[in-house]
Amino acid sequence: MSFEIYHQAGFRYQWNLQSIADDSTGDGVIIGARSIEKKKLAALPSEVRAKAIFDPQFFIPSVPKGKLATYDFFPDVAADGFTSSDYANESAGISAAACLAFQSAQGFRFIVIPTRYMAGMPSNYIATQDELFVGPFLQACSEQRVETPLLLQVVLTENMLKDSDYSADLLNWITGIRGLSGVYLVAEAASATKQLKDADFLYRLLTFTAALRQNDMVVVLGYLNTESVALSLADPSIVTMGLYENTRAFRIRTFEDNQSEQRGPSPRLYVSQCLQWIDRNYHGAIERRLPGGRSLFDQNKYQALMFQPTFKWHFTKPELYKHHFLELSRQLRRISEYQGKERYDHVKTMIEGAIATFRQMEEAGIVLDKDNDGSHLSAWLTAINEFAQDKGWRN
Repeated sequence: MSFEIYHQAGFRYQWNLQSIADDSTGDGVIIGARSIEKKKLAALPSEVRAKAIFDPQFFIPSVPKGKLATYDFFPDVAADGFTSSDYANESAGISAAACLAFQSAQGFRFIVIPTRYMAGMPSNYIATQDELFVGPFLQACSEQRVETPLLLQVVLTENMLKDSDYSADLLNWITGIRGLSGVYLVAEAASATKQLKDADFLYRLLTFTAALRQNDMVVVLGYLNTESVALSLADPSIVTMGLYENTRAFRIRTFEDNQSEQRGPSPRLYVSQCLQWIDRNYHGAIERRLPGGRSLFDQNKYQALMFQPTFKWHFTKPELYKHHFLELSRQLRRISEYQGKERYDHVKTMIEGAIATFRQMEEAGIVLDKDNDGSHLSAWLTAINEFAQDKGWRN
């Protein structure tokens, strides 16, 4: 089956909307409550909201960070101070009804049942989600007679995903919820690398996604970087791509109240042939030392502008990200044309080609650091090969 591409929007959500409108780089957008005030979200054009998914971002219910405080149904706001026991007894139903009514009134494509982030593998995970969110939302749906398809948001930690018994329990729970159309799935890797480099984590996420799809569930994979290329093999309904790094990988610290200010990253450019973002500081060496090096940088209107001598490179420049959206969406659109073994063969060829390109760079004397090299690709190849073996696509 083909899949759709959604933008995981954050602070600069206008750039996502511009990219979709100007360059057709996505089919819709996931809008996080932390990044846009409630009134501004409601004021977005109806055609944008009709294709949008709203992320309530209840991950830490006691911390209304950013614009979350503008939503009267956010747990800490609704309860005038969040504690699990009091919220479950007094405010969960009120919050669920208000959140549901808001999503329904905006005409979003799906209605999302929010989740609370829980670290590790807590024994009360399912019971907590049912008590605080799932039960109250399903009750509100029945009372409000909502017909919009329901997605359950699930945040999987690495421990949850890698424990076969725990992940099986989660699958049974999710697929057993009546009235649910699908899952808005977010996976948090333990290692905070620029690219996902854990083969086992990626393989487990592939198998978990595929199991949901085999149960005829819509699966939206949120907070993805370029590993969306590999995850396409699990036949998700929607894959995502983000702007800044905090929309390309889920980190719970982003939603913590005590997050310290961090230094801005060096500007990096997405290079589709490498399936990697490469720091501007390496571009000169690539152009000078790699045969045909200039052609490695994808040719489009944003590349033409950025490679002008007068362009001021900085990580806050929208051209960097609009370039990324354009090139990655092209790759994903092509992948979506294939199915099953043919999709695996195509993705495998892409990854092997990227590995070969990095090898050529190394032979040319270009030694990239761990944030810019191809060290993630061997993990991806291992994961998709193992998944393909399970599917019978690989001898």
